[in-house]
Amino acid sequence: MFYYSPMLLGLCLLFAVAIAATALWRMSRPYSGPGFWMAGSWSLIVGILLFIGFILTGSPTLNVLGNAGQLAGEALFLLGIFRFMDRALPWWIVPLSVSLMILFNIHYWMFEGNSDFLMGVYSTIAGLLPVQAIWLLLREKSDPATRPARLLVGISLLVYSTVTLLRGYLGYRNWWNDAPYINPYESFSYLLPYNFAIPALVMGFIGVTLMTMQRILANSEQHAQRARRSAMRFERLLGASTSAVMIVRAGLIRDANMRLEQLSGLPRERLVQQPVLTLFPERNQKLIAQHLSRPHACQLDTEALHVSGQQFPAEISIAPLGDESHDLVVEMRDVSHRKALEEQLLLLATQDSLTSALNRRAFNAEAQLALKRAARYQRPLTLAVLDLDHFKRINDAYGHLAGDLALKRFAELCRNVLREGDIFSRFGGEEFVLLLAETDASASMLLLERLRKEVSELVLEHGPDHFGVQVSAGLSEWQPGDTLDSLFKRADQALYTAKSSGRNRVIPWTGTTAEIATDI
Repeated sequence: MFYYSPMLLGLCLLFAVAIAATALWRMSRPYSGPGFWMAGSWSLIVGILLFIGFILTGSPTLNVLGNAGQLAGEALFLLGIFRFMDRALPWWIVPLSVSLMILFNIHYWMFEGNSDFLMGVYSTIAGLLPVQAIWLLLREKSDPATRPARLLVGISLLVYSTVTLLRGYLGYRNWWNDAPYINPYESFSYLLPYNFAIPALVMGFIGVTLMTMQRILANSEQHAQRARRSAMRFERLLGASTSAVMIVRAGLIRDANMRLEQLSGLPRERLVQQPVLTLFPERNQKLIAQHLSRPHACQLDTEALHVSGQQFPAEISIAPLGDESHDLVVEMRDVSHRKALEEQLLLLATQDSLTSALNRRAFNAEAQLALKRAARYQRPLTLAVLDLDHFKRINDAYGHLAGDLALKRFAELCRNVLREGDIFSRFGGEEFVLLLAETDASASMLLLERLRKEVSELVLEHGPDHFGVQVSAGLSEWQPGDTLDSLFKRADQALYTAKSSGRNRVIPWTGTTAEIATDI
């Protein structure tokens, strides 16, 4: 009896809708709405199947559950529209519509009610359910991208509501006129929804599918526009940056700005797809490769390579781009100016500006380390204090510029005589200090005596004037337990002895050397 019935056709259509709604839900996550449409479609099918079971068995329970299930499915379907359009959900329509139907259905079975009246109640509830959604769909203007599909859904639901309410009117009329009972699958009023309302509901589902697709496409276009704007901003930032910036993936340069062309001397076309390590000297490539493999941001100082082969100091910053591509942002800055400034500041902080010898602070720091090494390994160490003889007479006779010339030439002679590892410092005025590593007093005497002779043979020219200089020196060899102060005091006492003995000589400290307090 169902083979030619619209009820079977409607059921098949709803099965197709439910399957399509399930696919839409899986495809469109996390968009809101399709989950309700899927739940509503399956609930509607379950309700129809239960009602068909009632037709076949006459079970009141199946009748009650079938009608309640169909109304619950329709209500859930409509809730999906509110969720899709980001409106507050009228949850109350689900329990209210289902509860009313169950009450009237139970009353029908308990008191042998009229089936046409019951059909009228069901149709009234089902026809009024879409009213809020229809109003929302037809008047909404804030989402122009989905407007055509919204109109289709609104009109389809309007047809569904009109047909369903017409079915309710026919049911009430038959009840009022006390028309004889007709089987549901033979009743025009009962089959009216299957012929017209369910097709309208299918059209409504097609409309909500189009709404979802239009929403996805609109959002995709917005994302694409934002991506294009971000890419433009990124390009502008790369171009405006004073640093060389490159995108690196799997060790290869994927993109770079103009500054990298300037630093490397290579055009961008040659840089792209080249290993990033080729920008650095071979001795530094292993270290840079280790930093490139780290999962977090890092920074290092190294040397970079120009295409000409010239190397320059560079500061490298490496950071993950933060997307699924595992790209790295590598920023490279030429810090030649900074390095030169640092070296200049270091020289100013550690060297005497006139003679380029170490100043007292830098000498003390290096001398302390030398004393610790001598104590640890029990190696010889000698400290010598040198003073230019009668330096005040040079300043008075030839001027301070001549005195400065004498100091500079003396410092040059000292550096020529000294060995690598010896520490040379100007303590102030015409006083200098030598720390001779790995050298005992006897060897130090030979070195200082050679220096003294070369100084005494020096002839300086200052304008029309010619003059010479002489130097006196006192030295002391390190002994276990010595500090820098005790070593310096002994050498200073030996210098006083050299001064008091006639100057222009080198005197080692001995235990019998008397401290001379006379001002020389």
